Amino acid sequence: MQTLKHSLLIAGMLTASHVLLHASATRTAYVDPFATARGNAFTATADNPSAVFYNAAGLMQLEGTQVQGNLYLVSVDYEYDGLLDADTDDSFQDLPSFFASHTFKDSPFAIGFGTYAPFALGIDWGITAPFAPVAYEAELAYVKYHFVVAWQVSETLSLGFGASYDDGDIELNSTGPLGSFEGDDQTIGYSLSLLWQPSEKHSFGLNYQAATELDFEGTSTAFGSADANLEFPESIVFGYSWRANEKWNVEFNLDWTNWDRVNNLTFSSAIPDVAVPLEWESSFIWQLGATRYFEDGWHLSAGYTFVENSVPDTEFIPIVPDADRHFLQIGIGRQYENLSWQITYQHAFL
Repeated sequence: MQTLKHSLLIAGMLTASHVLLHASATRTAYVDPFATARGNAFTATADNPSAVFYNAAGLMQLEGTQVQGNLYLVSVDYEYDGLLDADTDDSFQDLPSFFASHTFKDSPFAIGFGTYAPFALGIDWGITAPFAPVAYEAELAYVKYHFVVAWQVSETLSLGFGASYDDGDIELNSTGPLGSFEGDDQTIGYSLSLLWQPSEKHSFGLNYQAATELDFEGTSTAFGSADANLEFPESIVFGYSWRANEKWNVEFNLDWTNWDRVNNLTFSSAIPDVAVPLEWESSFIWQLGATRYFEDGWHLSAGYTFVENSVPDTEFIPIVPDADRHFLQIGIGRQYENLSWQITYQHAFL
């Protein structure tokens, strides 16, 4: 039996004019505190520099040069009840992110840059865990350096195009025959996005992040020099935002991630390949959120997220203890003339 307690504190300081286990498997879908407070339903709004991640086409809504920095603090506590009990280290893990954008004056173009971790995993059951011979600790850091261009095609339609340099590091530890492994690799990714705003009350967004593949080159205590191959799936997010008036913004997003791509974690070395079966399944993330705007720049947001499990029970491994999850979020922030801030709290439960 598994129980899960998962609480996250996201604090963001947004400056200029005008971070671990959340979604299915290892995907980190939260990179902005305002979006997170709305249940991460932000694809059809995308009106701050984090649009680089959520929907690059949204950068056309911004003015001048803007910079945003965020800190994502995560505490994860899993418990395993069996013949021998075990639980994970629930120390806070931090995931920072940074975004910047510039909209060219009297031009239909804007550019943006962001660095963030779209995939991340940090879990430690301890070396005495009953499944330590299989795996008891895993750390994955997948950092994306993402450059985007937005184009205002017409008064109501804008498009976004992006390219990224992706850097990955992985560490796995076990007390069994696989031993420990550390490796790293780099690759190139891309993104496509669209924002259609037919009226002041209605906005539609679409964001596509391409699949990538990393061949982690490193060393293993069991094999010596070794490679570990792992695919990272594409995702498609559709969003609809309804603004009854200037005081309210309500949005619904449907996020699909193609985890069917992830079949095995394959280790290659001088001896025959060793494959750790994963056989993950594609899943949806359902996101609903609302923001109420007040005078003097204050705003209050709340949201709900439902995340479908991507790891079949037959292929369950302790380093990716995935399950259906419900997330509740609430956040408050304030916009000044040249500065804004946002603090968000999020809690997850099975």
